[in-house]
Amino acid sequence: MVRQTIALFHYQLLGLVNRKLLLLLGALYLLIFLAGQFAAELAIINSELLAPALQAELMRYALLVLLIIVVCTRVATDYKTAQFERLLSMPVSRLQYIIAQYLFVMSCAAACLAPGLILLWLVADANLAVYWFSALFLELLLVGQFALLAAISLENLPAAVLLSLGLYLLSRLAPVLDLVFSRSMPFYEEEKGFQLTHKLFELIQYLLPDGRVFANNNQFFERAAATDLLAGQAVSLLVYSGFVFVVLLVDFYRKEFNRS
Repeated sequence: MVRQTIALFHYQLLGLVNRKLLLLLGALYLLIFLAGQFAAELAIINSELLAPALQAELMRYALLVLLIIVVCTRVATDYKTAQFERLLSMPVSRLQYIIAQYLFVMSCAAACLAPGLILLWLVADANLAVYWFSALFLELLLVGQFALLAAISLENLPAAVLLSLGLYLLSRLAPVLDLVFSRSMPFYEEEKGFQLTHKLFELIQYLLPDGRVFANNNQFFERAAATDLLAGQAVSLLVYSGFVFVVLLVDFYRKEFNRS
């Protein structure tokens, strides 16, 4: 089983490393570096901290979008080329396919983020670079798993990308939305529509990860205990990884593919 899973993982990696992706990553990191240096030139105070903080934040969103597109495209390609039908005719289980996809997400996240470690190591200190690499790697793993779930469930590339981005943005904005609801509650006590929306939002909050556990950009300005931050993020990742894995297995095994 292990050998077959590794072979399937190697097949998934064939489309990962190519010239287009390398050129895209190079262009992204060049733009991120230039944006940080430009912001540092404009800053009046804390310019040496502002540049790496801005570069780290731009790196976060650029790599998240890139990872979501790559993961969803990989699964969409398997649907389009009838790869699942061929897999079912081979001694490869659907569980092995999902494990191989998890390994693909990990490899893709590490490959996209590796140049960022070097960049932050040059513009910031080593401790910050290692923290941001570790924290953003965990964040990419979590978002990549949601993208994998969306791609396999929806079987549609644009819809999977939009859903993955929407879930991530909602989890990031959840604390802000929660504050808006709590402050607005006294003014809409008799509005049933508002109350229903609030209850629905509270339910969604239980299903989505807390955006505050993601990579903390304040670490560039306030040196908190990086170990504690990473520990909380790792626990959240483990919980949601198990949840996504179970949902993914159930959804994938219920699908019927044409074996002919």
